[in-house]
Amino acid sequence: MVISLEDILPALLAALGAALLAGLGEFLHLRRLRAARFLAFGPRGKPRAWVAAVPFLRAGAAAAMVFGLVVLFQFRPQNESEIDPDKEPSKHLVIALDVSPSMYLEDSGPQGRQSRWERARDLLTAVMQRLDMEQTRVSVMAFYTEAKPVVIRSFDLGVVLNVLDGLPLEHAFEVGSTQLQQGVQAAIDMTRGWPPGSTTLIVVSDGDTVAGSVMPRRTPAIADVLVLGVGDPYRGAEVAGRTSRQDHESLERLAVRLDGRYHDGNALHLPTEVVRALTASLPQVTTRSELRTIALVLVGVGAGLISLIPWLLSLAGGSRSSRSGVRLESGSSGRSAA
Repeated sequence: MVISLEDILPALLAALGAALLAGLGEFLHLRRLRAARFLAFGPRGKPRAWVAAVPFLRAGAAAAMVFGLVVLFQFRPQNESEIDPDKEPSKHLVIALDVSPSMYLEDSGPQGRQSRWERARDLLTAVMQRLDMEQTRVSVMAFYTEAKPVVIRSFDLGVVLNVLDGLPLEHAFEVGSTQLQQGVQAAIDMTRGWPPGSTTLIVVSDGDTVAGSVMPRRTPAIADVLVLGVGDPYRGAEVAGRTSRQDHESLERLAVRLDGRYHDGNALHLPTEVVRALTASLPQVTTRSELRTIALVLVGVGAGLISLIPWLLSLAGGSRSSRSGVRLESGSSGRSAA
């Protein structure tokens, strides 16, 4: 988790102010207590040694509480309805999605019982759940015999997941051969005019396509490319009177052409380093979520210390001599009364 100073600067300043204010209060409290120290702590006029740390503990607890509360307010979760659709996003995610009939063959997953479409959905969901949709827009370019945009610059993750959840997009196309390169080129053309380095492109396909004459080239807007292969690359399955398998060689060539990386996602999940590298150029919700978790812990610890310190002081704050003196005085007063 990488936290920038800019993100937590308001919380740090508020925590520093709370610590200084609490420290001033503790200083004034000690000045008032010094005049009554013999009454409070007996003949020695001193509490137990650990009590010297109480002012610092209370100031630190107050600072922790304020820091946590400011972070929780600053990074409170937002619903899609709270996101301004007119706000220009800082990053884009473009998905070139194969929706040909071969994507519904069941030869994917660790057990080989998932359809290629379901496997693609699982891989893409693992990536998109990490994104901060307030700063990211997602576009989906579906392709089969041609390419058609399905989602354009959406901030609603639910819309994108609905497209991946078994929507029969193949019926929107004429029957024929899959045009992988045409679909990828259409997805790349969508990024023209976007700021340089603002876009991540993910291509999902089984590679079962006709050879194209011109390989697509990435635009300056594209910062990273990931080509995900689904389907068994070794054992074929029947579809439309022919055998279909993942053509990992053509997908690898596509990744090299686009200066990206290829991953065989048929049975293996995306490695952590691949996901980290892929989402490095995209705003992530993970950092904010972890920061909120830290803030909750700090609020709980700070509130717990402030609540426990008075109880600990009354229980074990005074010196032994002061406590024995109280017991002796109470005993002698009892005998006098007798």
